[in-house]
Amino acid sequence: MTAHGEALRTESNDDPLVEGIKQDYTQLDLPPSERAMLDYAVKLTVAPSTASEDDIKALRSHGFDDRDILDIVYVICLYNFNDRMADATGIKGHDFLG
Repeated sequence: MTAHGEALRTESNDDPLVEGIKQDYTQLDLPPSERAMLDYAVKLTVAPSTASEDDIKALRSHGFDDRDILDIVYVICLYNFNDRMADATGIKGHDFLG
């Protein structure tokens, strides 16, 4: 989460937000759309086999279109892939780049 948190810190320039997300995003006063996106990210990370069309409908109900949802899924999958590669190989962070 450290590398991911630093990337978010750079993009958002909002230290309290980053620290809040790192601690427990469910305790933050986030817009409902951001909360729905983070809930979906947790679901795909922790229990991907439970994801369903209902999750996509929920994201759509928060204003995300199909392109947004695809982008959300790509980012979730990319970070999960990177974390699993690091766990499997013992290589952390930017060590993948050489």
